[in-house]
Amino acid sequence: MEFRLGTSTSERTYYLLIASSALIFLVLPFVTSFNELLTAFVIKIKLYVLIENFVVPLEARVVAGLANTFFGVKAYVVNKSILLQQADRNFIAYISWNCIGWQSLILFAFTTLTGLRGDYTRSSKLMAALIGIQGTILLNIGRILLIILVAMLWGYLPSLIIHDYAGTLLVLIWLVAFWELSYRYILQPIAGASD
Repeated sequence: MEFRLGTSTSERTYYLLIASSALIFLVLPFVTSFNELLTAFVIKIKLYVLIENFVVPLEARVVAGLANTFFGVKAYVVNKSILLQQADRNFIAYISWNCIGWQSLILFAFTTLTGLRGDYTRSSKLMAALIGIQGTILLNIGRILLIILVAMLWGYLPSLIIHDYAGTLLVLIWLVAFWELSYRYILQPIAGASD
């Protein structure tokens, strides 16, 4: 059996992304620590105020709407908290500015530095970037909803594990899947460029 590393730009980039993803899986606890470093930086430059005042209330409304629509849970937004009611259960979840997934958008931005290299049309690069940003935002909204529902149904510890570790794994899986789909269906080589 012979293994041959691809020679085209897209194959080399794909293998680089896969190797990078594997490395990230190995250092998952360090990625979580890196998030803490990013958090300290955002606090220092006071960017958290913008996230807290504009992004958190919007995401809280979206999460509450999804809980109402798809999970039969009555959800109400009060400031930056979501009140969930289902049968005899009441649960209040506070949405922190640091838990909405902005770190995954930064991780996505880092992957675009590698993922969009190569001779692809500008329009396909733009489309890939926009789909990636939208997908990352939707993934984070789903992650927040999952954490809140798990906390309401099964308690603090399971929701903490999902918050701290499963959420990061979901982001990494999303990024690998996104780039795989981008190379297959979205990114279009420039006509006449050597691949």
